Amino acid sequence: MTIAMTQQNTTDGESVYDEVTIYWGNFADSQLVSAFYGIVCTLGILGNLLAVFVLLRVPTLRSNTSDLLVHLSLVDCLVCVLVIPFKLVPTTGTAAPHPGLLGELICRLYISQYIFWVCSLTSILCLVTVNLERYIAIVYPYKYKVLLTRKKKYLMIASCWIIGAMEQSFSVFLYGEDEEVGCKFLDWPSPGFRIAIGIPNVTFYFFGPFALMTFMQWRVITTLNRQVNLLKSRLASSDIHNPDGEREMWQLRTSRKLSKTLMTFVLTFAACWALNNFYYLFYMFGVHADFTSPTYHISVFLAVGNSCVNPIIYTMTNKSFRVGIRQAFSKGGDSTRVGDGTLENVALG
Repeated sequence: MTIAMTQQNTTDGESVYDEVTIYWGNFADSQLVSAFYGIVCTLGILGNLLAVFVLLRVPTLRSNTSDLLVHLSLVDCLVCVLVIPFKLVPTTGTAAPHPGLLGELICRLYISQYIFWVCSLTSILCLVTVNLERYIAIVYPYKYKVLLTRKKKYLMIASCWIIGAMEQSFSVFLYGEDEEVGCKFLDWPSPGFRIAIGIPNVTFYFFGPFALMTFMQWRVITTLNRQVNLLKSRLASSDIHNPDGEREMWQLRTSRKLSKTLMTFVLTFAACWALNNFYYLFYMFGVHADFTSPTYHISVFLAVGNSCVNPIIYTMTNKSFRVGIRQAFSKGGDSTRVGDGTLENVALG
């Protein structure tokens, strides 16, 4: 809520000012908010479907990394799809009561936005798995085949969903079906319980993933830089042309470019999710939070926007992916040749 002064002219030409109270609740239902959510949804759905199509269409882009990126893109696409009913269509307090088991399930699983936030957390965990795969491939290349088998890769993907569903399960008990008003928020059992839920929730959504991904990418980049410098010294000290050494140098530089792309993902994740998580953390500690205010909606715009920027970043920073886009839509889209660079296959064995 804010206070504004409006100027009015009287019949004798003098100006007077009236105090007008403006409620930001109108902002939450405004066409501007709907337009922003609509743009984010459209860009996210189209961009992530494009990434999935290209990564699956072009054979030389296939690797463990690309499989995890496909999963990330599918989850991000689902997040953008869920924005439409959860953010553009009112939910709580607007539908007629639906007593009974089905009404309770719809209220606790759907209207509570449990599904939406599970998918959002799963998306974050998917990004962690992509960074983890690169971390193992670069820092522990000789253990890669043992640490990341096909079975373990799928286990990592399943774990993202299991952790997301379990961590967000508390929201199922905070909503219930009322015989008079329908689905409604039941409030927190106690301030202590709210804090006990808030700290691990923010840790899973922001602080934990950011710290872990930053550490892994720092190790990856320093390891690659050290390997590049060692290889440069070895090639410089040899008078004999060494094609294998030049190819190894190309692979290391390609790995380094992909690692910098993933580091961009990490920094973008931090920029997109920081405001929403701090807003949520203050609320969990009892600070008054207006969930119809522009600040809150901007934080949600940024958080949801993280699900649509990853394909844009990858397209802008990865030359082989840009070549792969042209290849995927050409008549010979199933060709095994993409160009001079492929999606990182170094250390995949």
